[in-house]
Amino acid sequence: MKWIIALVAIIILGAIIGPMASGNAGYVLVQFAGVAIETTVVGLFVVTVVAVAVLAVVWSLLRRLLSKTRQGRKWLANRSERKAQTMYQQGIRELLNDEPNKAAESFAKAYKKAPDNNLAALTAAAACLDKDAGKATYWQEEAGSFYEDSDTLLQLVVIEQQVKVNPAEADRKIQSLLKTKPHTANVLKLAYRVFSASGNWQQLKDLLPELRQVTDLAPAEFERLEYQVYFERFVAEGRKSNEMLYNEWRSLPSKQRADATVRLSYAAALKHLGDHEISARVILKGLKRGDLEPAAVNSLHLFNAKSEKLLEFVQAQLKQNPESRDYLYALAQIAMDNQDFSLAQRALKKLAEIEPGSHVYRLLGDAYHALGDSQLAANAYKEALAH
Repeated sequence: MKWIIALVAIIILGAIIGPMASGNAGYVLVQFAGVAIETTVVGLFVVTVVAVAVLAVVWSLLRRLLSKTRQGRKWLANRSERKAQTMYQQGIRELLNDEPNKAAESFAKAYKKAPDNNLAALTAAAACLDKDAGKATYWQEEAGSFYEDSDTLLQLVVIEQQVKVNPAEADRKIQSLLKTKPHTANVLKLAYRVFSASGNWQQLKDLLPELRQVTDLAPAEFERLEYQVYFERFVAEGRKSNEMLYNEWRSLPSKQRADATVRLSYAAALKHLGDHEISARVILKGLKRGDLEPAAVNSLHLFNAKSEKLLEFVQAQLKQNPESRDYLYALAQIAMDNQDFSLAQRALKKLAEIEPGSHVYRLLGDAYHALGDSQLAANAYKEALAH
């Protein structure tokens, strides 16, 4: 009460001294219901401020008096509950309207009017959706012990923020969450991001079957993810030793080793580690069995000249179908890798007639350049730009 009186006194004093100092008090004519009142601006302002202050004091005293009686307490409680209900409904609308920040504020106001554990938990959920870990933690604690084991959403927010600054710690926390909480879609999706950031390819490989079921990745996107996971895992084992890499490959079920994505990632890892000959053998075996398509092998540039048998296989396929675009490109890759630029030039020239494209002309230009024919190389590069 004292601060209200002090504030009113300061306002009145300022309102009086200001006009007096300027020498111009000013006048106001107020007419209402046939009554006319003429007063100074200062007077009107002072009266208004005093009236508001008096009303505030009266209302405060009235609340105190009402709180002393049973009916008064009931009326005040109902009034607070009605306001809380209004704020609660507003928060629900804001939450449904994808405005979690506003919803959290509305729920917090409702909680202030009528404290309730369920309302605190709802505020925590809104804060989680707003990615505000600090606010969510506070309201989770306000919700009480009943909600102690219902903090998955909060943990996800904390881990999501931590993965950017400390992937190793986020990795530890997501592993713990995977053990203690159901493997829901949101947990699995965040685990994918965390394990990718921390380089925990083994854990991510183990999650792939479940990720296939819950993620909204298109088949081609999931294949790229699967390829990256297996490639990184094979490379990590290969850096330890050739034996570790081979054991990792042989530990997979035969059905998995026959999978095109897994076999391609293994061949690519071998090539990345410098073992081109074994990589070529893995590719050849997949082609012979029908597990691999030459187009997929071409896209990863896995045809190489380190295996004579692979070259013979490609040539045999071209004898059966001389206009096979995929095998013509494969032959060109092998020839370029073997520095047989004349053979590469012939394969690429024929391929350009069948299916002209920028990558074909660019490679053809490289072949002409290696053969020392700068004019034909320039023409090929121009065609590459044109396509």
